Amino acid sequence: MTIFASGTTHAPNPMKIIHTSDWHLGQIFNEYDRVPEHMAFFRELRAAVEREKPDALLVCGDVYHTSTPSSAIQRLYTDTILQMKKACPGMTVVVTAGNHDSPSRLEIDRNLWDCLNVKVIGSVCKHDGVPDIDRHIIRIPSDDGPAAGYVVALPHIYRQNYPTGVPEDKRAADAAGNDVQDNEYSRQKAFYKSLLDRILQLNTNRLPVVVTAHLAVTGCDISGHEEPIGGMEYTSLDTFPEGYDYLALGHIHHPQTLRRSGARSANPEEEEVYVSPVARYSGSPIPVNFDENYRHSISVVEIVGPEGNSGRKTVKIRQVEIPQTIPVVTIPDRPVPFAEALEELENFPDDREAYIRLNVLIKDYLPQNATAQAIYASESKACRYCSMKVTKAFDSCKDSDQPLTIEEIRTGNPVDIACLYYRRKFGTGIDRELKSMLEEVVREETGKKE
Repeated sequence: MTIFASGTTHAPNPMKIIHTSDWHLGQIFNEYDRVPEHMAFFRELRAAVEREKPDALLVCGDVYHTSTPSSAIQRLYTDTILQMKKACPGMTVVVTAGNHDSPSRLEIDRNLWDCLNVKVIGSVCKHDGVPDIDRHIIRIPSDDGPAAGYVVALPHIYRQNYPTGVPEDKRAADAAGNDVQDNEYSRQKAFYKSLLDRILQLNTNRLPVVVTAHLAVTGCDISGHEEPIGGMEYTSLDTFPEGYDYLALGHIHHPQTLRRSGARSANPEEEEVYVSPVARYSGSPIPVNFDENYRHSISVVEIVGPEGNSGRKTVKIRQVEIPQTIPVVTIPDRPVPFAEALEELENFPDDREAYIRLNVLIKDYLPQNATAQAIYASESKACRYCSMKVTKAFDSCKDSDQPLTIEEIRTGNPVDIACLYYRRKFGTGIDRELKSMLEEVVREETGKKE
């Protein structure tokens, strides 16, 4: 038995959640519609909800692939949430916006969803310039007690958009340990601290606390992830203060656990058991590009405790693999000349569904009709040819493959240099229309100087 701060005595019940993120509904993958794959995933998710009967289902951002999803895709999302609620009526659903989502579009039916105990958080709401802290704190009810725990629901927030006006000391330490004044980092840290300070006031029974966030954590495995232009913006786990048990993360598609301390045991094939606090990416349920060729899953998480006077809780994590109805396949495993790659495609099983990318090695450039040949080779098969991964084989004996000197760049024709760069980069000649546009730009600029 555990004696809580309120003076009451009872055995704490575990809080169970299903953690998922990065659905990317509405993605068109190399011109192919992925609705059938998402429908298959939703069947798996509903089965898990029905089987596990969680206290909460967390969808941690990037519900949609674009900020302007079609009406059909929005109906798919709505129908899916309703199906999850039918599978477990007492479950709380928490949906937060990711960087691909439109916060206002996601929240447009927020008040209606609230009637079904579906909590939608698209952005940080402010009153008189001060963030509404309580709007992000969701009490998760329990069938056999006053509450199962709390969820602090945070959507994706660009660092420069973290609110000011948070009641927090204006000084903070940056990643290097230097004292800094009110900047982006200190605002971010102060905002998190204000939320967890509020939880401390509310959570007198020391119930489990889950925080959701859609961001990249420093040191995470971004295998297969397409980095945005300008690189990824990272947040240190130390930015989140003490006070949570499980950090449910979205944004990175590779499932992984990032624990801060106190590992008891870890068997990723069956169950991971840690002492809180624990941070985890559930990952995307289906791959969004060819480099995400790892297993995709959702996470079932149980939080038990606290144990003794430490306040630490036991966090148990199980991965539920999502079978891929149409896997992404790159053939062969290593780059080979186009003719060999084409032969691999011709020998690919006729009845096997897959998205296919050819792994091609070239010395000069691809055959002019390479794409047409690949499409023809897969025409009568169940697989879907999508693209080629082209690797350029450099011949050090050729002068043309040597790096350009500064003098050559200074004296060379700009269009010729651009064409040479394009060929070396992509292994094929530059598009005629693009070359004409470059020539027109050069003529305009030359005319201005004259």
